[in-house]
Amino acid sequence: MSDNVSAQHIDLENWMRDLPEPLRNIPLIYLAIPGSHDSMTYGITRNSSLAPDAEPVLKRLYPLFQGTILRWTITQAIDALQQLLIGIRYLDLRLATKTGADQFFFTHGMYAGEISQPLNQVKEFVEQHPHEVVILDFQHFYGFTPDDHQKLIRYILNLFGPKLVPRQPDLNDVTLNTLHRLQQQVVVVYRHSSVLSTGELWLPQMLPSPWPQQDTIRGLLTFLRNVKRNPNMGFVHQAVLTPTPGFIIFRWISSLRQRCAKPVKNEIYPRLSEFSPGRPVDRDGPTPVNVIIADFIEMDDAVFPKSVIQLNMKLLGNLNPITNNYG
Repeated sequence: MSDNVSAQHIDLENWMRDLPEPLRNIPLIYLAIPGSHDSMTYGITRNSSLAPDAEPVLKRLYPLFQGTILRWTITQAIDALQQLLIGIRYLDLRLATKTGADQFFFTHGMYAGEISQPLNQVKEFVEQHPHEVVILDFQHFYGFTPDDHQKLIRYILNLFGPKLVPRQPDLNDVTLNTLHRLQQQVVVVYRHSSVLSTGELWLPQMLPSPWPQQDTIRGLLTFLRNVKRNPNMGFVHQAVLTPTPGFIIFRWISSLRQRCAKPVKNEIYPRLSEFSPGRPVDRDGPTPVNVIIADFIEMDDAVFPKSVIQLNMKLLGNLNPITNNYG
């Protein structure tokens, strides 16, 4: 991939491999990386039951309005492997236990699928794509006991083993080329204190992911432009609208895809070109981006991942000051 290649011609399946060599030596936390929001909600179906993270209003309305609730709960249409194949390299994971079951499940108000198949898809993808790196962000845990956390952590360690990128004090050392040499391809962020039981998982503060909590395009754009980040850590910009119960009631027969994801696609995606990756410095303008996440990331022939990946080409004209900053 060169700086004059248009976003339309990116090999999304192998985009990290194809980055220009200078960009493969830039810390991962200063690259632009497309991700999906509530990545596993494609697994929610009409057979799904309410999960522990369901809002009280959802529990009251569910028996009467199951179809409507499904339309406002699902945020992705394609499975984990398909997401990876179109360039997504960050997955946002929310998990819950289920009464009477030993397994763990993905959730977003309603139960999605059991966790093993999607996580094995990630494992198979990185094995078949040795230059690609995937970030798994274990964001929320519902109904988990301390023993459940230890069981899940053991599962993660056993599944990915030496492919995991261990926690380290200086993230400036984590580049695509370094990781490829070490054959490390999976970053796991674990947002619970149980993370301290192992050195293989990243702490929450290594990849902050502040929630915009906005239901208007104007509010979301203001948030994305003004949010600040620690220059020595990664960061997640959430390019998503969050529907409140009131928002949904006035748009009852519509869906999250129509009323939240499509406006973001039409009005935020074209403005992504105003943002740039790179190391944050004290200057006016938007905070440099790292991971950017969105809903329904496959829309319009994957315009979202293409647009985010293309932002990395901006770094080519600014490499000297960037590499100097990296030491």
